[in-house]
Amino acid sequence: MGTVERQARIVAMVRAQESVEIGELTKTLDVSRETVRKDLYQLDRAGLLTKVRGGAVLTSGNHETAYVARRTSHAAAKRAIARAAAQLVGPADTVFLDYGTTTYAIAEELVQLEGITVVTNALPIANLLVPNVGITVILPGGVVRANEGSVYGPLTENNLAQLHMDWGFFGCGGVHRTNGVTNHDMFETAISRLAIAHSTKVILVADHTKFGVAAQNKTAELNTFDLVITDSQAPADILGHLRDIGVPTDVVDPSTSDPEPAQTERGEDSQ
Repeated sequence: MGTVERQARIVAMVRAQESVEIGELTKTLDVSRETVRKDLYQLDRAGLLTKVRGGAVLTSGNHETAYVARRTSHAAAKRAIARAAAQLVGPADTVFLDYGTTTYAIAEELVQLEGITVVTNALPIANLLVPNVGITVILPGGVVRANEGSVYGPLTENNLAQLHMDWGFFGCGGVHRTNGVTNHDMFETAISRLAIAHSTKVILVADHTKFGVAAQNKTAELNTFDLVITDSQAPADILGHLRDIGVPTDVVDPSTSDPEPAQTERGEDSQ
């Protein structure tokens, strides 16, 4: 069992039981007490739980869950959004995929293509795409955030600033009509803002659970995005607000196997 999977299980146990002891975790996960202590320390720093003497307890507040655990959440909606997003990418395009689980779903669609370049700050996305020799994968380097498998920091920013992308696909922690698009981690949000500035077309991919939510760190105003792709359960009031401010939306139906968006609500610019 790898670190990401093990930490996801720890988070799931804490959420289910509200508290866990180190002894219980060592038996359940079949690892040493030192490994558990290290996991708890990292998860505490990430805000996913609170480390206490002898174990950990549930942290109150609105925090993101571990990466692997989130990938299975609302998976059908993410797949439908990803199919619509992938259709935008053409031969020889350079694409930025932000860290996140919806962008990972986009990578699962793009992995079938050849002749494209993918820039990403997410190690899971890079690892997925690298086996396809027809795709050029660019990692900008930087400090690795263990809980998410993403890279950030001055090295990431300096290298990313030298690149230009045709398409930038961005996930988020929240889409709010007043607070705009927000996310949980300040360092990764800084990378997202820089990638937005270096992308010709900027696409927001977010399932319905992100709407009406405001996370801690501002990524961008709503009208920064050239297109918002979401699923059919997204609230009508925010979709209407997007239309009012001139932001096109693609609303896809997760219940259909048809890869084409089930409903399209666009402004004058169809992309």
